Amino acid sequence: MVWISKREIAYYMILKEEFRDRIFNLGEAIDVLVFFGSKKVARKVIKNLVKKGFIKKVDDLNYRVEELEDALKKLLYEYIRQRFYKALKSRGYSVAVNKEGGNIIIICEDGVELELPVLLSRLGINTVKCKK
Repeated sequence: MVWISKREIAYYMILKEEFRDRIFNLGEAIDVLVFFGSKKVARKVIKNLVKKGFIKKVDDLNYRVEELEDALKKLLYEYIRQRFYKALKSRGYSVAVNKEGGNIIIICEDGVELELPVLLSRLGINTVKCKK
């Protein structure tokens, strides 16, 4: 998982200040961002921000800047899920991950029960069945 870069944060903040909650098109965004880098870089950064959930693509050329806290929650949720999965695998559990209704279900072999921290259940990791 690739984290967010300083340039992406800077471009996000510029777009958030400029457009706030209104929908904007790619051309408008590039016109604003061209003062901070090339058009090619601006397009690439916008694409990365969409992929990471900081900007929502409304249609082909129109976008809306998402709230920072919501975008960070999505990014961190994925990071925590991956770390949890890797930690179980490194401890010798046979692990598979399923997504059902927005919740993560980690399935291991039968018999071992893991006590989940309350934090994980708040993040949507609700069901863990494991056996070592």
